[in-house]
Amino acid sequence: MSESLDSTTNTSTNTSTNTTENSTADTRIDLGPMVQVGIIVHDAEAAVAAWTSRFKLAPAHFVDWPIPGKNLEETATYHGRRGNFRMRLAFLQAGPMQIEFIQPLEGDNIYSDFLNEHGEGLHHLLFEVEDPAAVAAGLGATVLQSGGSSLRPGAIWSYLDTQEMLGAMIELRTKI
Repeated sequence: MSESLDSTTNTSTNTSTNTTENSTADTRIDLGPMVQVGIIVHDAEAAVAAWTSRFKLAPAHFVDWPIPGKNLEETATYHGRRGNFRMRLAFLQAGPMQIEFIQPLEGDNIYSDFLNEHGEGLHHLLFEVEDPAAVAAGLGATVLQSGGSSLRPGAIWSYLDTQEMLGAMIELRTKI
């Protein structure tokens, strides 16, 4: 669909044509709100310092995952098999958007894979959905890695193999 804004009249003109508007149901998947961008880094503390020294952001919240005693390691998967990895997470809030810095610490995981292949950089976009498994199935996307949320008890996060399909990795988290 293309839209144009006529600057002289300040009105929007929709130039798309929808030939199936009344004949079929919309089968597109509702992703809900995008709530986070994830950045893979070598050092979470240094990344936070770089951002907070330049931007007016509240202090970061740091989490080492999995949190001891929470049994989150029982939820970990990596490429369809049980995962055994650790990471340091740092969260900054920028308005409604959360910035997550992920520092891989040990074990096989998609964060170390990303660092080895690309170096530090933008890793994923996170959306909250009612049923992450249904969204993954609807897209025909493989779950690369998943685990239990340290910030939202009971929620599961799942990274989908969507790089070739969408040009970006999508992370889904159960909406609680």
